[in-house]
Amino acid sequence: MDWEKQYKTLVNTLYPNFIFVWDENFHYVDVITPEGLRLFHTREELIGQDARQFYSPEVGELLSTNIKECLKKNQWKEVEHHIELHGTRYYYQARIVPVDGNKAFCLIQDIGDRVRRMEELLTQRQRAEESDKMKSTFLANMSHEIRTPLNAIVGFSELLMNEDNPEKRHKYVDIIRSSNSMLLRIVNDILDLSRLEAGMSEFRFEETDVSALMMEVMEVYLPKMEPDVRFLTEIPDKNIMVITDANRVKQVLYNFISNAEKHTKRGAITLKLEEDDEYLTFSVSDTGRGISEDKLEKIFNRFEKLDRFVQGTGLGLAICKSIVDQLGGKINVTSKVDQGSVFSFTIPYRYIPQRETIGSMCELDGNRRKKILVVDTSEDDLQYIREVLTKKYDLVEIMDFEKIVSTFILDQPNLVLVNMDVVGKKDILTKIRTITPSIPIIAMTTSDFYHDQHLAIENGCTDVLSKPFSPTKLREMMMAFIV
Repeated sequence: MDWEKQYKTLVNTLYPNFIFVWDENFHYVDVITPEGLRLFHTREELIGQDARQFYSPEVGELLSTNIKECLKKNQWKEVEHHIELHGTRYYYQARIVPVDGNKAFCLIQDIGDRVRRMEELLTQRQRAEESDKMKSTFLANMSHEIRTPLNAIVGFSELLMNEDNPEKRHKYVDIIRSSNSMLLRIVNDILDLSRLEAGMSEFRFEETDVSALMMEVMEVYLPKMEPDVRFLTEIPDKNIMVITDANRVKQVLYNFISNAEKHTKRGAITLKLEEDDEYLTFSVSDTGRGISEDKLEKIFNRFEKLDRFVQGTGLGLAICKSIVDQLGGKINVTSKVDQGSVFSFTIPYRYIPQRETIGSMCELDGNRRKKILVVDTSEDDLQYIREVLTKKYDLVEIMDFEKIVSTFILDQPNLVLVNMDVVGKKDILTKIRTITPSIPIIAMTTSDFYHDQHLAIENGCTDVLSKPFSPTKLREMMMAFIV
């Protein structure tokens, strides 16, 4: 029977779904795909082959068993399964119908978007439950932290009104001033963390001389060290230029050093900078009392305090983690009790040759071709986009979602073209929007266009492009946002 002719029209109307025809032994009899849809294997590679070799043992057994039951009972079956390919998991639904005696007609539907939405809803529910638990912790911590300086402010303000002794009045004023500063720090920490987690904080990415930045940090803290504590630095003896937010980097380092000061009574605090091909690593190590292993796992949580007798909200390290996430890096801590701790973080790095003058830099930027960051998990789709756009634009291609933010920071594209899978990872788009709120982000979808369009724009995209798209359509979309 000529399956291709009989069902081609039907399959085209069901795009992007496709059909496998299997026999009772789970061998491919035919493969029917709509125009423009490419599978992981060609039709010629599949026909006559045992389908088990293309699936995991568990999925192969699941499909094979359902095909046999379908043919034996002459009843249709519905199975959901996944496949692993190149480190990515894909989800499908198989509707199996008996035809022609010993053949099973199977409509395969991509349900990846549905599964990812369900996972996202589950994650959001878990986050909401965690947030409810955090409210009690927040109220308990803030009640103590805010009341402590507020009590001093209220109490000594009243005493000041009735005190005539100049020395006591001066002492009361100093206590009120100190308590005001403490209260302001608490409020600023709360507001800063809230803005960071809401993606509302401003980040200014520009070329920064990191060596000079480290020296500036050293000069701020060197005079503050206790007599029994040495402040050491390990900084490469050269200029290291990186694209980052210098003020945010300093904010994290200040927090690390401040924490090290609180817990180091003798020995040394060391500020260190290391470089490799992809990242710069900043670290602050100390010879203080260290942190027990059971507390290391939650040290970057909000309102987490290792010592309730030490002043602070327990928000500092949580703020640092949010900042480092927005900078495209990772934060880490190692520690041993009574031996000390090492707090470190990374930021994306690529060697930037120093330009001689500002004028020459502007001239180069003015003549530079527009750059597009393309993110897709399909090598075929990347090659197609490459063929269409490289004559006019410079492309930066990525298949690893974890490198999107760091690549965006380093390459500073004029437009981002992403697979719809990225839209499901809302935190990635949030970070990009925090860095550059106005950059065009175009999502590419193979599913329900109108649903995905709403989802993509809601999550921060500018527009949506439906696959398959013609070269003309792709060029027109690019020209609508960059010239």
